[in-house]
Amino acid sequence: GNVEVNKTSELLEHIGQFRPGDKVNLTVIRDGNEKIIPVILKNYKGSTELVDKKEIAQWNALGAEFAEITEKEKNTLGIENGIKIKRLKSGKLAYAGIQPGFIITKICNEPVDDLNDLMNKINKARGGILIEGIYPNGKRAYYGVGLK
Repeated sequence: GNVEVNKTSELLEHIGQFRPGDKVNLTVIRDGNEKIIPVILKNYKGSTELVDKKEIAQWNALGAEFAEITEKEKNTLGIENGIKIKRLKSGKLAYAGIQPGFIITKICNEPVDDLNDLMNKINKARGGILIEGIYPNGKRAYYGVGLK
């Protein structure tokens, strides 16, 4: 049935009742106009496959929300790739001393292009990772993060 949602937390609660690959219709009201948007739900990797619980636990343990970097950020900082840490909660990245805004450019000396690439590199790593990157002020930084 239809459920009215007014907060992000409510939306996440309702979406959480479905699985990747499910098709749902979102009805959005903007400026008094109602629009129905058909959506196919995807997992955090962007696919419709079910995700391994160990993998989800690993990502929750990192304690970060990520965002793609813009062309402007790439040009300003003189970088070709990376993924930005948008927000941090308590977790392994915050514990290592990483601050919000940090752009991860490499994991274990391998370039990170996007969120999917970051996830694949971390999921393949054993024990720990070396994170290399840059802050918006141009300061480069390196962090060791244990994964166990």
